[in-house]
Amino acid sequence: MSLWRAVLIASLMVLIVSASSARTLVVDQQKTGAIRSVNAAIANAQNGDEILVMEGYYRESVEINKLVSIKGYGATIDGMGRTVFRMISHGSSISNLTILGSGRDPAVVIEGYASVSGCNIKNSSTGIAAYRGLISNNTITATAYGIRLNGSAIVEKNRISGPLGAGIEVRCNDSMIAGNTVTSAGNAMDVTGHNNTIVLNNLSSSNIGIRLKSAKSNMIKNNTCESNRIAGVYLEDSEKNSISSNRLLLNGNGLLMKSSSGNMITGNIVEKNEYGISMKGSGGNLFRENLLSSNKYNLRIEAGNLGDLRLISDPRARMDDNSFNQSIDESNRIDGRPVLYLVGARNVSINKSCGFIGLIDCENITVRNQSISNSSAAIMLVGVIDSRILDCVLSRSEMGLSILDSRDCLVENTTAEACGIGFWFGRSQDILVRRSAALDCMESGFRLEGDRRSRITDSRAENCTAGMHLLDALSSEIGRSRILSNRDDGIRLVRSHRSTLNENEVTGNSNGIAIAGSNQCVLAMNNASANEIGMRIEQLSGGSAVDNTALRNREGIFVNGVRGFQFIGNNISMNERFGMRMGSSSGCNISDNRFMGNGMVGLSLTDCSDNRIYHNSFIDNGSIFGQNAVDNGSNLWDMGPVIGGNYWSDHQVSGNPGDSPKSVPSRGVDRYPFERDKGWRSAALS
Repeated sequence: MSLWRAVLIASLMVLIVSASSARTLVVDQQKTGAIRSVNAAIANAQNGDEILVMEGYYRESVEINKLVSIKGYGATIDGMGRTVFRMISHGSSISNLTILGSGRDPAVVIEGYASVSGCNIKNSSTGIAAYRGLISNNTITATAYGIRLNGSAIVEKNRISGPLGAGIEVRCNDSMIAGNTVTSAGNAMDVTGHNNTIVLNNLSSSNIGIRLKSAKSNMIKNNTCESNRIAGVYLEDSEKNSISSNRLLLNGNGLLMKSSSGNMITGNIVEKNEYGISMKGSGGNLFRENLLSSNKYNLRIEAGNLGDLRLISDPRARMDDNSFNQSIDESNRIDGRPVLYLVGARNVSINKSCGFIGLIDCENITVRNQSISNSSAAIMLVGVIDSRILDCVLSRSEMGLSILDSRDCLVENTTAEACGIGFWFGRSQDILVRRSAALDCMESGFRLEGDRRSRITDSRAENCTAGMHLLDALSSEIGRSRILSNRDDGIRLVRSHRSTLNENEVTGNSNGIAIAGSNQCVLAMNNASANEIGMRIEQLSGGSAVDNTALRNREGIFVNGVRGFQFIGNNISMNERFGMRMGSSSGCNISDNRFMGNGMVGLSLTDCSDNRIYHNSFIDNGSIFGQNAVDNGSNLWDMGPVIGGNYWSDHQVSGNPGDSPKSVPSRGVDRYPFERDKGWRSAALS
């Protein structure tokens, strides 16, 4: 017997024993001359009397203002929309009754130090509202709230099902909640008080098993939280609570924490949840001997607010919300392997097999030969300098490798497979990735967000949504990589100025290379073939595409809203529709490109102006419409009689350049076309 229960029962016994001349009063609707109602029995009762309520249906609202014990024998009490029992006197009790209520009032209100046990309570806004007392072994169904505590009490071994709000709501301090079963609730248990003990409860099939909000110094121990939609245990703005030896099974999150610190999380079994343990903006917690297994994502630790990823921070500076400063030792296990979480470590080499690796404010760390799966980030670096991730396989995680606020790190020979994002780098600089691969990722294979001077080289992104995605990543580079069969963009640059794409093979994607709002970028010697669109270049100024290949796409190159861009020496041929389609663009230089065998048009300009188009080869384009090029704007199709214009397979002239103009429907004119393909080269030599 618990100490609290013993104290309560002793207190009740003292009150009962002190009553004199105890009697037994019987309420029986069927017996002639007997007391016909509970209210009549109370009116005739003295302190210490026992009232037995025999089988029957009683319509009444009862105020218990004497120290009496009311026990039912098949009796149902219906308050007809009002509170059925209001228990004012200390030491009173009710038991073994069926209690019906409706309307907004609680079925039972405990104001004195009283006891409710063994009752069947249903059809009310709140089953029991209590300020103190003992609530045990009741069955509560079809209510908005099961039990609401506004003062310290003992709540044990009750069965509560189907409340729309909380099964048990604890708005008080120093209560004992033990051995209850709550199913199919809004939240099985809501706790906002301090120093409560919550043990041995079974809380299932609700939104949340146990929710602590603005709660402090509570003990949550030996509970089972199963099949709850959001979380088994959820801490929000709560601190210094002990969460120990609980079994958290088949929930959305086994343990979910938001803006909560100083909590002790020990000895919990967390298995088969969507997320095992998930923390957001919750620093300074202690984790010991927790066992995580068979969760889709075992461990997630993230900042409360990442801030503006475009602003590079000092990797040595701590996060403002201290989210990543946790005390997590290797006694915590994921699928049988230790969690390695280092804060402030220096000069360490990690070779042993781990279930999760987190490096926080570390320097000169080498991580090698890891095979990690099923976490939010299999390996996580925050504020790390001069470190290396080598020869690792990271799979089935939200992020294979996550690097935040770090610099001068190397990732080599590492594969991220079947992750949400394979490699995510945020607000970092001088990160080098080489000979690594992202395969079958649901979102991006590689995502660089707010990075500076980071490089991906000799790597591969295949069967992802976006192969390699740069967002606000300045002066970064992707080179000599293979980006194949991604569902959306092979390489995507958004607001990533002064970046370089060099010697990449980009095939089988929706858009091979897609660049938007990224000024002064260089695309050189890439093979963007066999995509829906080989290259998509939009809403930017400056930069160049030089010596690229765009073959056998549905559309070779699409350009829109671009100013001052250079297209030089590209092979744009054998595309199903357009070789190069350009709209609302100006001031661009288009020269030394080869437009050959494109189905509809080699080069199409719509609403464009002041572009210079010369020394290009237009050969056998327009098998559908018979047009090598079209232009409805005011663009320059030659550079005068010395430099000349372009070569046209459908326009025969004499001379390099010649002087027989070529009309470009509907408004363009090449005044000095060439007699031979690439005739400008021989002319330059003569």
